[in-house]
Amino acid sequence: MFSKLDIKARIIRKLARWQKWSGSHTENALKGLPKHIVGEKIVKDALKELVKDEWMIPVRKTGEVHYYLNSKKTDDILQFYEKYCKNLNE
Repeated sequence: MFSKLDIKARIIRKLARWQKWSGSHTENALKGLPKHIVGEKIVKDALKELVKDEWMIPVRKTGEVHYYLNSKKTDDILQFYEKYCKNLNE
């Protein structure tokens, strides 16, 4: 079972590794999560928390919501990345 922290770590890791900061965004923030949890409440809650904490910024593009990492929160995001994301198994 995945915790909310695990889900946040996977999302942050993906966006950081793809260098999706500020103007560069993607609709694939949840791609790569196990398919059986993508629609679950815990994933939606993790995503909402990342947006609420302003770590991720949502942008409406082509009818979809795209996300990018907030460059104003770089220090916090990179500290989180070092602590929780760096050694994740793909």
